[in-house]
Amino acid sequence: MQKSTEMDSNQFATIAVNLLHRGLLEADRTSAKRIFRELEEGRTVTLTKLKLEDGGIVRVDLAMKTDAFNGSLNYSAFRDGVLVLVARLSDELRAGKRLPIFQPIDPPDDLPEDVAETKLFGASGATVHDGTANVLMLGVKARPGQPVVTLQLVYVDPDQFASPPSSTS
Repeated sequence: MQKSTEMDSNQFATIAVNLLHRGLLEADRTSAKRIFRELEEGRTVTLTKLKLEDGGIVRVDLAMKTDAFNGSLNYSAFRDGVLVLVARLSDELRAGKRLPIFQPIDPPDDLPEDVAETKLFGASGATVHDGTANVLMLGVKARPGQPVVTLQLVYVDPDQFASPPSSTS
């Protein structure tokens, strides 16, 4: 019988940041590029299996959504986005701030399945490559009834973060 283990969003974000750092930023370039290529092709990659305090095991996978990426996605742009995202999340966590969690406003029936249950941490990694802005956020989706959690690197529309032009009369 599977027990339910709960942790708050900041505890989970800390684990996620550490896994991204170890799996993508500290990894040797060949391994990190292999993971990037798999994510870019739409595959899900297993990062690790975590042993919980109650003895249960949870598999942590990684996926990527690039629908809102502007320009041509390459490993350097990806790595820079992950680096900024991890740094931003780390700063917020170290400051003891409660990370906001965003979830879709639309009813789940109106959304694709991979989006409907995804929650996004309220910190982003904004980068500019060749004059083009992109914003990367970290999402998380638990697989109901299974000990699997998928971290999702989600590129979101950077225009929603732009300040409106000031009107000077």
